[in-house]
Amino acid sequence: MAVYMRRSFSHVKCIRLCACLKVKNILTSDMYFSPDATVGRESESGIHPFPRQLKFPLRPGEPWHDRYSFVMFPQSSSKTPYDTIRQITPRPTSSMTQKPAQKPAMRPARQAADHEDFASGMDNTLQRVAGRNVDVSRATASMADISALTNIQKMPSKIRITADLPEINYADDDFQTAEAPYGTGQFDHYSIVADKNKKDVHIFAQPGEEVIVHRNSTSEAKMKANKSVTLPAKRSTSKTLQPDPIMKLQRVIGFGGVGKGQACWTTDGKSVVYPSHTLIVSINVDTKRQRFFAGHTEKVSAVCLNASSSLLASGQTGAQSLVRVWGYKEGNCLAIVKTHDHGLCMLEFSVCGRSLCGIGKDAKGQNMIVVWNLTEVERGMLTVTAKAHTDVDVIAAALDPVDSARLVTCGHDNVQLWRVRDGSLRCCSVSLRGGQKRAGISDVCYKTTKETAAGVTIYVSCLSGEVVRIDPDLAAVTSVQSLRSDPSLVESRRPSSCISITAMAASASLFATTSTDGFLRFWMPDFSRVLIEVEHEEPLLQVVFTQDGHRALVSTAVGSLAIVDVATDSYRTLLRAHTDEVLDMAVSEDLLGTVSADGTIRIWSLETSQQLYDFSISGEVPCNISFRSSSSEFACGFLSGRVTVFSVPQAKALTELKQLRGQITGLAYCAGHEGTLCYCDQFGTITLYRTSGTGYRLIRGLPNAVYRHLELAPNALVVSRNGSHIACVGPSEYVVTVMDTAALNEVLRIDVSSVKLPSGAPYPALDTAQQVAFLTSASSHELLVATSGSRLLRFDAWSGKLLAQLQPVHTGACTAVIASVDGRYVLTAGDNCIKVWDSSLRTNVIPQMFIGHSSRINSLCFTADGASLVSAGDSVFYWSFVRSREQKSLDSNDVYRKPELQSNAASLSVHHLIDDIPCRDISTSLNTRTAELITRQGNQRPVTPQNFRQAFEQKEEKEEGKQFSVPKAKKHFKKAMKQSSLAQRRYTALAGQAGLKLNSVIGFNGNSRNNVVWHPETGLFIYTSGCVAIVEDLKDGTQRHLMGHVEEISTMALQHDCQVLVSASGSSGAAACSQMCIWDMQSLACRTVLSQHRTDVQSLDFCLDDRFLLSVGNYQDPKIIIWSTYDWTVTMTTHASYPVHTALWNPFRSCEFMTVGEQGRMTFWLLEENHSNRTLAQLSMHEPDVPDELLYNKLGNVVHFTSACYISDKHLCLGTSSGRLALWDTTTNICIMHWIADESEIGVITGRSERLVTGSQNRLCLWDAAGLTQLSDSSQTLPKVAVSGDMELEGYVTTANFDSALVMGIVGTDTGTLWYINWSENVHIRLVSSHRDKVSITIYSEIF
Repeated sequence: MAVYMRRSFSHVKCIRLCACLKVKNILTSDMYFSPDATVGRESESGIHPFPRQLKFPLRPGEPWHDRYSFVMFPQSSSKTPYDTIRQITPRPTSSMTQKPAQKPAMRPARQAADHEDFASGMDNTLQRVAGRNVDVSRATASMADISALTNIQKMPSKIRITADLPEINYADDDFQTAEAPYGTGQFDHYSIVADKNKKDVHIFAQPGEEVIVHRNSTSEAKMKANKSVTLPAKRSTSKTLQPDPIMKLQRVIGFGGVGKGQACWTTDGKSVVYPSHTLIVSINVDTKRQRFFAGHTEKVSAVCLNASSSLLASGQTGAQSLVRVWGYKEGNCLAIVKTHDHGLCMLEFSVCGRSLCGIGKDAKGQNMIVVWNLTEVERGMLTVTAKAHTDVDVIAAALDPVDSARLVTCGHDNVQLWRVRDGSLRCCSVSLRGGQKRAGISDVCYKTTKETAAGVTIYVSCLSGEVVRIDPDLAAVTSVQSLRSDPSLVESRRPSSCISITAMAASASLFATTSTDGFLRFWMPDFSRVLIEVEHEEPLLQVVFTQDGHRALVSTAVGSLAIVDVATDSYRTLLRAHTDEVLDMAVSEDLLGTVSADGTIRIWSLETSQQLYDFSISGEVPCNISFRSSSSEFACGFLSGRVTVFSVPQAKALTELKQLRGQITGLAYCAGHEGTLCYCDQFGTITLYRTSGTGYRLIRGLPNAVYRHLELAPNALVVSRNGSHIACVGPSEYVVTVMDTAALNEVLRIDVSSVKLPSGAPYPALDTAQQVAFLTSASSHELLVATSGSRLLRFDAWSGKLLAQLQPVHTGACTAVIASVDGRYVLTAGDNCIKVWDSSLRTNVIPQMFIGHSSRINSLCFTADGASLVSAGDSVFYWSFVRSREQKSLDSNDVYRKPELQSNAASLSVHHLIDDIPCRDISTSLNTRTAELITRQGNQRPVTPQNFRQAFEQKEEKEEGKQFSVPKAKKHFKKAMKQSSLAQRRYTALAGQAGLKLNSVIGFNGNSRNNVVWHPETGLFIYTSGCVAIVEDLKDGTQRHLMGHVEEISTMALQHDCQVLVSASGSSGAAACSQMCIWDMQSLACRTVLSQHRTDVQSLDFCLDDRFLLSVGNYQDPKIIIWSTYDWTVTMTTHASYPVHTALWNPFRSCEFMTVGEQGRMTFWLLEENHSNRTLAQLSMHEPDVPDELLYNKLGNVVHFTSACYISDKHLCLGTSSGRLALWDTTTNICIMHWIADESEIGVITGRSERLVTGSQNRLCLWDAAGLTQLSDSSQTLPKVAVSGDMELEGYVTTANFDSALVMGIVGTDTGTLWYINWSENVHIRLVSSHRDKVSITIYSEIF
């Protein structure tokens, strides 16, 4: 704001408040507008009606004030600005000159009052205060007299304001201090300083008062005064939380953003700069001390330093591809520029330091190379020197170390030389050999030399192991050398000895290369032999030399940075980090444990943040962790429901505990007189173990105790400080339950939905609990509850009395709540930030907010002494926390001291259930998985208040907006809006005793995808309607029904032998997660129900030999799971990096499948089995390059791949949202040809050999594709593709099933219609028709 306050504007259209907040559509005017003004009376009252731009929509006859609010800002105040035109009677003084006001510039009034007072005030004489001589012998700061404020007279309302300033007389001194007229009058409360050179006028006030800065545009303006005072600070009822700031970031465990080149050295070689998602970290390689540069709103994709390390440049990915230039030593941001539209991937300074080069994408998806001028970067200005667009791909680039105007870029099959001349970038391509193009180029670098006229030589590395040498002056290849791992095989031509180079760097005397085999090699300048060879277990991404070439920095694909000292042949790891989201963490006395979606469990030192241990179980993803009090053991829960106890000193697994059905959502050790371990799964079952020594004994299992929702993970269970009690959200989302840890006996239940507002009014929406935490201080023991209505509630932990509430806490969901060790502060996580609140939850105490995380914060945890806070999400942040000096030790045995019950405590729906119910122990083996859980029965009283019935009825209304953007493609399944809910009480009759039996269902669900199964040989015909799968006989129309789902069925799949059918439904409503029912088609009985996906299932498919089932989640959680049909267990699981629209197995190879989805993404997958141990299977993937002609539509927008079909053992046909069909060679994963098939999205493709059937909007086509299966990537001629059949249908085609000859089939559309198709007779017959929306009424007749 300091930049704009020194400028004058004729009008304002928008104001940018910060990097993420911009206020637009601001209208300014010199006239006063009111919603109550009428047309034709403007001249009488001076008030005008709203113009067309300000008219708001209203219903006929609706008053304006009933729908909208009319607010004047600032409000009425006794302290009016100095330039307000006032109706006054000036006092005669010798130094005052009277001036009448002549046509003053008018502004809107500062308060809302009736129009008559405003109009009458305009008719009176308006006076402008004149100036007088100024005495500037004293400094401005010493001229303060606050007592003059008491003499300010209250001015009438509705007074217009002018922007003119009092006149100023510039004296000989550069700066003069002026005094307002009237030594003791109403203008004594400001001081003015005039700058003669800049023609500026500055008005100074105390902090807290409005500061107005104007620029004097008239050089002849003069002012006369002789005294100055300063305004006092405005009193405020709010105060900031103290101390400020209460936290400071100390260390970050995390590495990586987006892109390949993500780390660089400083000039002195003492520090390394690298990104950690949205943060930029500078770490000293000797002391491990870290500095941070915060300001990016998306993940950082490139960082670089200039030659002197005085400037640091960084760029972020995403739609806002901002480039920031920092002062490296000061750590401040000097300039921000946005030139690229998206996809910023590279930044590099020129050797002279006056230019910065960046490579990214423009709005059309083309690569754009930009060169900025840095000469005025200190003033916050970056100007574009040159800019060029290119269609060739760019994977690496380098700037000439001698000539700042030259650079080189390389793609997979090209090398381009660029030069800046006359404000433009000019390009020259280097001719490469065919073998180098086919093998693929991986990196490029410069090396200074005396052999060329330019003083430098360009070296290009290839995946085939070749190093190409290019003369930049001749733009030609001078030599090609093939690198081999063994020097004795230099003359050999065996391909097995070649090195596949992925990255390369050059120093004055060495070359360094990284390869796909995990080796880092240092070569002689002529590549004659290897000097140093370092082997890694993981792939390498980058290698960078220091300026002197003595040390090299290497980054790996598993999130680690290492330093190799070439002179001493030493190697040391600088840092390690997770490569995926950190799901949970736990803190012991000196250790920190983290679990991540990358499948690893890591133990870190709290003091140094260095990794000590690394655990993993093949095929399992950990999601929860908790340390035992001795810190020598920790328990870990997994997504499969498995719970394992590990030993830190022995670095091995000790025992396996009882496996639950679903994902572990909460796990905690309870430190009491007898240690216990509690954990729960996504289906609401809590299991309690007693820990004694090294043994674990199962005590109890309590089903349906925790609310079934994966969003509670990993904090579904919280334990009090002394370990005697545990709290959770459940059994419904409206109830918080407190239980003891001895036998899981209930102590307290609190109904959150019944809590009213502080005014006594009911909360406008049905509120649910999200997070729970205990707050224990020296004088109280309380419970904190964060709700979906953005409220934070504080209850007494014994009586359940509501003590305080605060709203709003976060705009989005609250993901974690924790209290400080002394109980004085409450910390909440949400909106990718951390907020610190006063534990009293007083509204007049402003919280402190801390940013840095780029995604959801999953866990918060204090260290044992309370001096540090650890937060986990995309990275692990280590904060220093200022503890209170009045912290007192708490009595661990006095946590649940019963207070006196207050009279108003009964207003809440709280039920005390302290029932002494005996609980028998179960002696069982540690490794057994068959011990039965003992459920609690007997004297437990059910909680059935009246508002619970309302909660079930309004369950769907409480859902907020989704976290992820909805795909634009019609192919993606989008759940239909529900207008009803399940009954609160349901009765299931015994076999043979049902009074009603379902006879038939009329309707087909056109909202689902691939929800029709037709087997031509057996005549099996199945389709879905809502949550029912209908097995219909096409001969007589009789139906049988598969009923087991409670939500809308999204998709189905049938085994090739027609023995098993799989149907999938969503996760909202009564189902806490998705349901995949396995049906036996002989008995039509459900064998089992699979639940691993958090959200709806988008696609299902069986492999060729029916040994594996493939399931893919929707856009909210694109999880890919491979199931073994032998025992229906998870064989492999992974996550797609994009929303998947279609997934299908290769019908010609049993272990290959592919996925296609949003933004033109497609992936080929290979499942590599281990026949000796099927749990050790591996999954490989390849994402091919997509031609730009196929990837972008006519408008330059990225298309979506919506459908696919294997038409032969070597060919795949692909459909896009723009109506194109593409043929791919699956042996090389290369697109052979593509053509325009329709004007709308291709929803379905099915084909056999030389015939294809495609379905789109209102159209079904049969294609004659003779010769397609004989094509390859080397074919010179392309066959002709023609339409041999065309039918018009109603709606978008969602599913299609045809016989092997593609003559007959059944097709479904989104209008709820099933069609029988016969291409030989060119007919289509409607089989099933249904309503598209809710059926409101039915009428029965005996005739129809």
